[in-house]
Amino acid sequence: MILHGIDNPYWKLAFSSDAPAVAHLGFDATGQGRWCDNLLKTGLPKAAGDPLVKLCGGQTGYFTSPETLYHSSSSLACSVQSSGQELAITGIAYGQVRESWRIKLEGDALIWTVDQHWQADTDVADSFTPGLFFTARPQCGHMTVFELWDRDHTHDAFYTCDNPLALTAGVTQSRRMLNRRGGWSVAKLLSHACPNGDLRVTVTEHLKKGEVLNVMSMLAHAAAPQRMRKDEHVSLTMTLQPVAGDTGLALDVELHGELAADNATNRRFFDTHANCAILADTVNWRFGNEPSGYVAPFTIWMQSELLKFGVMRSPLCRDGHDAHQVLAHEVSLLAGHCAKTGTIGPGYLDGTALDQLPALLLAARDRLLISGDRKEAEQLWPGLQRAVKELSDMLDRGRGLIYTERDNGNDYWDWIDRNGWIGYVNMLTYAGLVAFEEIARWLGRDVQTPAQSLKNTFNQRFWLEDRGYYADWIDKEGQPQSFLYVGPQLMGIAVGMVPLDRARRIVHAIRQRRRELGPDWNNCFSLQTNFHDAEAFSYMYRNHQSDVTRFGQTMNGGCLLSWNYDWIGALVACGYVDEAIDAWQRVVRRFSGTSLIEGCNYWDYAGQPSRTMHPPDEMISYEPFLSDQGLVSLALPRWLLGIRIGFDGITTHPVLPASAYPVTVKLTHLGREVELRIDRAARA
Repeated sequence: MILHGIDNPYWKLAFSSDAPAVAHLGFDATGQGRWCDNLLKTGLPKAAGDPLVKLCGGQTGYFTSPETLYHSSSSLACSVQSSGQELAITGIAYGQVRESWRIKLEGDALIWTVDQHWQADTDVADSFTPGLFFTARPQCGHMTVFELWDRDHTHDAFYTCDNPLALTAGVTQSRRMLNRRGGWSVAKLLSHACPNGDLRVTVTEHLKKGEVLNVMSMLAHAAAPQRMRKDEHVSLTMTLQPVAGDTGLALDVELHGELAADNATNRRFFDTHANCAILADTVNWRFGNEPSGYVAPFTIWMQSELLKFGVMRSPLCRDGHDAHQVLAHEVSLLAGHCAKTGTIGPGYLDGTALDQLPALLLAARDRLLISGDRKEAEQLWPGLQRAVKELSDMLDRGRGLIYTERDNGNDYWDWIDRNGWIGYVNMLTYAGLVAFEEIARWLGRDVQTPAQSLKNTFNQRFWLEDRGYYADWIDKEGQPQSFLYVGPQLMGIAVGMVPLDRARRIVHAIRQRRRELGPDWNNCFSLQTNFHDAEAFSYMYRNHQSDVTRFGQTMNGGCLLSWNYDWIGALVACGYVDEAIDAWQRVVRRFSGTSLIEGCNYWDYAGQPSRTMHPPDEMISYEPFLSDQGLVSLALPRWLLGIRIGFDGITTHPVLPASAYPVTVKLTHLGREVELRIDRAARA
């Protein structure tokens, strides 16, 4: 293979004349030589049955049908001339098209022009001119994913869920195209080595983007589908250019001392997770909890928790649409649905989950804390009232606690079969009812909810004095079941449902059990899910009737990144400040080295991506859950700086070391951006 290259501080490009394609594309948004790994995936999986996978790397191509592909790297010959920062490639021939390319570097911009001459009338079903391909599949080399925003994208439905491309991923994927010719979009890079910048993508024609779960992403521009005429000439140009500064919502925290570098990483952590859930291959600007558009209505409260700490910076897309507006739209959508039907609409487990109504109440409270818009609150009020009525009725039927006869599908964290009274569902319900009370007081309305009664009943029935923590659930026979399922235990502390003396006992039980299970468990960068083997109740066991996960992995005892958010809060509440800072640093530094996004949300106790013993389920190793993971970035402002945002104001209780001060934090509160200055730690 003959390689020709051009490079500057922003780009390293290698071109193969043997098989016309860009063989390597390095990128650094800072221009300081801090290279991301190869942005283009030039390796192929050994068993690459999907036609699109053949387009790995940077090249051009077109489909005449979903199965029939012609691409530039099949060209038998081409001529390459190099002149300074420019490559001129001629003689590219494949299918019914002849091409010449010009690829040049101009400072921080990479400009790629393709000139086509069509040899015969051709019906082009889809095309990539040029096409850049990214993947999170390790067989293709280091994993890189990106998310692309522009409000003018629309689904073109070329790929459907029944063609070979979808069979590998197991979910519906999409292709989208800009309605308008020209313009620009922003691609946020979730890149392996250095998550240090975004790309602005400008086009002369139509920009297309497609994704199959987290396995293959692509970025290209073309006006397909269309009929190309014999002797037709087409010229297309794509420009990739780093974006200076933040795009979208930013976590604007500034601090000093030895934590300053971790804070910088944390800012990028927030950026990729808070912003990348928007337009995640969904429709109607809904939030998706995966880049591919996994819509779980429950996770809207996780998004709102993230977004209420964010401030808008430079535009995320052409018209400046941002996550705060998306949150307003989605809360309105869900509240309107609830007012009519008593549910918050379609999505993951929409027919069974018991945690979605409290999620709406929490998200609505957070949205109103951002906007301060009383007219918006009045519009939401009927839906919120209906949610509270539905929850109150469920509590009445369950004798003061929410109850179910079903074994599974009861909540978002559904990998454990549970029936009866589920601890987590009741904790979230309490938090949602309290959020509704806060909205009511702000609006000057006198309302009563069963929040306090629920709290009292829960503490009376669920606490296990001999163990020093709460039951995970009480089954329909009335027997407490407990595997020290830590997420709910810690959420109870975070939402103020657990007395401090019990909070300390819970934290002690977790710390003790981690030590008992050994150094892998105790030293892992993340927090485990169950601390006693619950395999017999697990999702995988339910599906396969065998212990296919092994305790400590995947959805049983494995580490779930989102648990760290409440774990850090619980450690602070119980006085373990140094340990809380260390827990935050472990996750942030792991993100700095790997971006986490290329791995799944589930890790084993040794800090490796979890695996199952059932190959079809290996896809879980590539699934990033944006809301779940992103919550950890909030541990800094929410727990380590102790910021509480309410309708009556903002309070702080910082616990960072003295070298971190002064700290400044900017927030969007009740419709305006405010700046907090924190000069020293709170007194013990």
